[in-house]
Amino acid sequence: MPDQPRSFHRRTLALATGIALAAGALLAAPAADAAPQRPAEQVRADFNGDGYGDLAVAAPYATVGGKTRAGYVAVLYGSAQGLKAKKVYTQASPGVPGAVEKSDTFGSRLVTADLDGDGFTDLLVGAGGEQWTQGGTDRVGSRTVLWGGPQGFASGTVLPAEGTGRYQDPLTVAGDFDGDGHQDLARGGRVLLGPFGRDGRPAGTQEGAELIDGDLSTVASAVGDTDGDGTDDIVTLARAYDWDDEGNYGGSVFYARGSRDGLRAPVELKDQHVSNGDAVALGDLDGDGRADLVVGADALRISYAGTQGLGPGLPRVITQDTPGVPGAQEAGDGFGRALAVGDVTGDGRADIVAGIPFEDFGGLRSPGTFAVVPGGRSGVTGAGTKVFGQDSAGVPGTAEKDDWFGAAVHLVDGDGDGRAEPVAAAPWEDNRAGAFWVFPGRTSAKGSFAVGARTLGTVASGAELGSVFPN
Repeated sequence: MPDQPRSFHRRTLALATGIALAAGALLAAPAADAAPQRPAEQVRADFNGDGYGDLAVAAPYATVGGKTRAGYVAVLYGSAQGLKAKKVYTQASPGVPGAVEKSDTFGSRLVTADLDGDGFTDLLVGAGGEQWTQGGTDRVGSRTVLWGGPQGFASGTVLPAEGTGRYQDPLTVAGDFDGDGHQDLARGGRVLLGPFGRDGRPAGTQEGAELIDGDLSTVASAVGDTDGDGTDDIVTLARAYDWDDEGNYGGSVFYARGSRDGLRAPVELKDQHVSNGDAVALGDLDGDGRADLVVGADALRISYAGTQGLGPGLPRVITQDTPGVPGAQEAGDGFGRALAVGDVTGDGRADIVAGIPFEDFGGLRSPGTFAVVPGGRSGVTGAGTKVFGQDSAGVPGTAEKDDWFGAAVHLVDGDGDGRAEPVAAAPWEDNRAGAFWVFPGRTSAKGSFAVGARTLGTVASGAELGSVFPN
């Protein structure tokens, strides 16, 4: 694998969080004859409340109004025919606070949740480069809530600055961490408890709620109910700030359980130690009603949750050498470098969408692919895995060197049929213009289509469209 531009690598690590589903299972493999206790519930982002899933995707380094790296968010709205209507939101859009400025990187993070409890999904948009002042302190980074409504996003609010620190766009995840039925926002050290007012202020806060333990860098987090108690839990992947002599970071996985009293202290899942982990996701892979854990790097490491949630035990490892998985395991392919988990096949069990962005083929370096790895009664075995790239029949475009197709992946139920459609991005497509592909065929390339700057009417140069999906 070629040396990766480190600026992109760091951004990918920070943003490759999985889609969390309500469900999970202990680390022993599930029983082969287990039947789903309930359908694998999809987390539907429905910004306009019409019952169809909508897709948000960012181009945080796009030029907007002549301002380089200002950034934008694009939304494809669902319908009975799938994702159709497209709209672009910037800091110059009606109702969106702020102004388009150079290097704001609007869209550097995306989080979906119904924060005010009105039945419409809202979108939290990070702007990692935004510079502003509140309380006499100069701030860097902001988080803007775009409020969902019948017409989509018509208004927004910048969340008030937290504390006296300068940096205000930390890695943030959404879930119901105290079981009161309202969506909360969690970051390292604090949970903002919902519901939120339209002024951006939460109903309360939980202080001292850490996601990891120790002096480590947070890479990615995922949310799901791992023990079936009705509160969401958080699994966070962390690593050392500096690599060792062998070029490894020594990744660690931490588990913070939700409760009626809020988020509990994190514990380390020591059997999940990974040298260079990049992505984490939660979803009910075996249909027992509890969210299972997937950690990705150059393999999928799967741990099944039980009645007490996640516990000790070696994970099941799926590689490209596992029977049923196409291809061959090669160092540096990045199998699972990006993850999304949801029910693609409609069997009531979640499946894994795993990016393989540095896969080589056809004499090309890192054009990239992604895999759909099915869940089942026995969990994930690798059997029936499908792999897609730009060289697959029916997929628009042409595989090229360093496209990194699959560097970011997502799932959306755009037609409301209860089955999720995979979405894969190639942020370095066409010299970092970026693009993303939607696969309505779920486990085939049938009907797949690409969306790029030309489709959206935006500036292509250096935008890295598709580098950020909601966590």
